Amino acid sequence: MFVVNSFGSAFQALFICLLLPFLSKLWGIPFSQLSNYLKDGAACFLNVGTLSRGCDGAPLLPLLFIVVNMGFNISLLHLIKISSAVVSCLASTFSVPIAIYVFTLPLPYLGVGPSLPAGFVAGAAILIMGLLIYAWTPSSASSSTSITAST
Repeated sequence: MFVVNSFGSAFQALFICLLLPFLSKLWGIPFSQLSNYLKDGAACFLNVGTLSRGCDGAPLLPLLFIVVNMGFNISLLHLIKISSAVVSCLASTFSVPIAIYVFTLPLPYLGVGPSLPAGFVAGAAILIMGLLIYAWTPSSASSSTSITAST
């Protein structure tokens, strides 16, 4: 899992850099102004310079996100170590609707989040029920072992 995440992140960074001229056009930023845009973004991240509007919480919040993300990935690696990759994948899948719900709460620096549509709530409920059914259903290998042991 660590290798897959590492390669995924590396290739994401590589392709963002390669596709930056095309992406800037999609974002409505002329390519000639891209360097100023990146410089202003770095100043906002470091919370220096004249940019003060919209940079609240920098750099604490982005660094906090990185630390929490690394902790989550380390906990998934530990979960693989003590159980299996399937359990780790289920835990990762279970975290998605929970994270989306948390971001709808009134959090500092984010304000009041949008309300969740009924389709999302129904889909998340179906996903979580499926994960719980899968996790609580005994595997056929353990049930066949218990049947032969009792005879």
